[in-house]
Amino acid sequence: MEDVEDLTNNVYLAFAEQYHNINNLENWLRKVLFLTFVKWYKRNRSKATFQLDDNISSNETAERSSDLIDADTAITVLKTLSNEKQEIVRLRIWGELKFSEIAEELKKSEVAVKKMFYRTLNEIKDKLE
Repeated sequence: MEDVEDLTNNVYLAFAEQYHNINNLENWLRKVLFLTFVKWYKRNRSKATFQLDDNISSNETAERSSDLIDADTAITVLKTLSNEKQEIVRLRIWGELKFSEIAEELKKSEVAVKKMFYRTLNEIKDKLE
């Protein structure tokens, strides 16, 4: 219910700022409602949390067990990292977000998020070896 109130307030504020420039109210309202919802959806989708302890399974049965990384060990290593590094890995891998979306969520540049993500993967790899 709070989300609906927030979205309604956002549309009202947009109307209050632009009412003198609106020629076709119905078209304007449809467009603003749609864009407001999309922005809200993208912002909140990236806030979805995932448990690091969730089972990770592989659909490929042809892989040899010696080629698989022990998921529990990888998660244990991930938990030793800073919260920011954990969040970037969670959002990228479990959340399936683009680097640009992660950067927006964390209020960082896309380049900084990419560098941190790949450095974190290397750090995890080094700790696993």
